[in-house]
Order: sequence, then structure tokens, then C-alpha cells
Amino acid sequence: MHQTLRRATAAAHKALDHHRLMRRLTGSDLTRAQYTESLAAMCRPHARLERQVHASRHHEESGLELSPRLARLEADLVELGRPVPPVSPTPPGPSDGCAAWWGRVYVLEGSRQGSPLIARCIHSSLGDTVPCRFFGETIVPDDFGRLLATLERELEDEDALAQAVAGARAAFADYKAELDAFDGRKHAVEMR
Repeated sequence: MHQTLRRATAAAHKALDHHRLMRRLTGSDLTRAQYTESLAAMCRPHARLERQVHASRHHEESGLELSPRLARLEADLVELGRPVPPVSPTPPGPSDGCAAWWGRVYVLEGSRQGSPLIARCIHSSLGDTVPCRFFGETIVPDDFGRLLATLERELEDEDALAQAVAGARAAFADYKAELDAFDGRKHAVEMR
């Protein structure tokens, strides 16, 4: 199941990781302004994905204890002197089933796995005093393993796995589309 999800979302994951606003977070020439801009760009898509996962009835039914991270991202932005972008209070809730929800959980919780590396890169470029709560949170190593074990049980059926793949791909696509829109708005302002 994990390998199937990983393979089926590899291109979408790569497209997001290689997006200009994400890629520079791991670069050696990251500036404070670029870091701030990337966090601001991530705020809306992360808020939407987190709310789709956490506000879903499937979350309550799953019994999972998922920790929200949006407040950490917002705190980093405030400390960096950037206003928190407005985010719709209600998620654009997909009305799909539980298996697609598990796909979004896979993307959201999987994003935590790369956070320590990103935090190290940010601190290497900008020093240890830059706020990095969003990427720098401590991760319990067994948490993702437990999630994967749960996904194995929940997605045994081929149809459920296909729905989870669709949910995960949609989550990646939505995140990337939001980053593209942020880039487009910034470019339009610069062209004026």
C-alpha cells in the first residue's frame, strides 16, 4: 500500500517539491525575505489541507490523534513581520469517501517527514534565531509508522487504495495550484 501510494503520487510530489517557492527552502542561498515569502505562500494551501483532514467526520471516526501545524506556520509569519494571509474559515470540503480522506492524511502527515531536513537547511542559511516552528517541530519516529500500518488496514481493498491515490493526488495538485496562484499574484503586482 505505501509503495503504491508513493509511486502513484511521485510525479505530483516531485512537482510540489521542485516548485520555486518550495525548492529554495533547501538552497544554500536562502534569504530571510525568500523564507518569509515561501511561508506566506504555503499558508493557504496548508490551511486548506489541514482543515480538510482535521474537520472531516472521518478524522473523528478514525481515532487518529493528528496535531495541527497551521498555528506554528502563522506564528512564524508574525514573528517574521508578515501578515498572515486570509484563509477561508471553512474548508472547501470534498464530499468524497473515507479512502480519499486517507489519501489526504497521507500527504499532510507525510509532509512532516521532510520538515527536519528543511529546518536544518533554513537554520544553515539563516541561523538559529530565525523562527522555524512549522518545520522545526519534533516528530515522534513511530507516528508515521503507525499511520502507515493503519493505512495498510484501511486500504486493503484495491478500490479503496485507488480512491486514496486520487485523494492524495488531489491534495498535491491543490497545494501546487495555490503556490502557482501566489506566484501569479506576486508577478502581477511586480508588473504594475
